Amino acid sequence: MAELNTTSKLILAFVTLMLGAVLIGVIATQGLLVTDKITVVDEFMDFSAKMDGGANQVNESGPNNTVTYSPEGWKVLDCPITNVVVTNSTGTVWVLNTDYLLDASQGDIAILNTTSTNVTNTNSLNSSLIDYTYCDDNYMNISWGRTAVNLVSGFFALAMLLISVGLFYSVAKDAGIA
Repeated sequence: MAELNTTSKLILAFVTLMLGAVLIGVIATQGLLVTDKITVVDEFMDFSAKMDGGANQVNESGPNNTVTYSPEGWKVLDCPITNVVVTNSTGTVWVLNTDYLLDASQGDIAILNTTSTNVTNTNSLNSSLIDYTYCDDNYMNISWGRTAVNLVSGFFALAMLLISVGLFYSVAKDAGIA
């Protein structure tokens, strides 16, 4: 096999360095897609089906509401929704187990009949805004797997840097600098 001349080594070193710089962002982004949960902010939820006609009270036996990205399949056990915050239409935060009940593994929210949840305190809109975090279908639910995927981009960057430095050192050695 023919040895590379100095010009070929310099070109290869620069190409390796540039290729690494371009690909590192793509690799890191793809890794984050499978290792980060997704946060939903201000999902609108209509609770009018739970309101008791003219009494302006919550009918606790009415139907529960389910968030848009409720856990299904493997996520029911392995990745229930988290970081749930429920606010009324005016922005007042409701209290878990006082103003509402949450079944995180199903994504169900049941509004309770309290002074905070009646129509006069919800600005007569019978609605709320829900914030929560959920797992995407591609989420890696094994912690050691998430760690390994997140390390890939770092090791890739180190490999590209070491290849480039090795080639630059070889050029310097050929030129008598090193």
